[in-house]
Amino acid sequence: MTEAALLDRLDKMASAMQLLAQALGTRLTREQLAQRLGIHRNTLRIRLQQDPRFPRPASDGRWLLSEIVEWEQSQHH
Repeated sequence: MTEAALLDRLDKMASAMQLLAQALGTRLTREQLAQRLGIHRNTLRIRLQQDPRFPRPASDGRWLLSEIVEWEQSQHH
């Protein structure tokens, strides 16, 4: 395979990964989620241990924003 073909394939893979990330939705880091909830990261860890209804992070350690919004809405009802 030529260098140009490899570069083309890499570009296509990068585009596919970007589309996949967009399809999965916005993802939050532990820090971003703690900030959104107005709590410390350690408090977030405790909440994860104590609240089975609280959304769990994906295998990459990030939370889907859509799941957090759904959980937040369930807390107001």
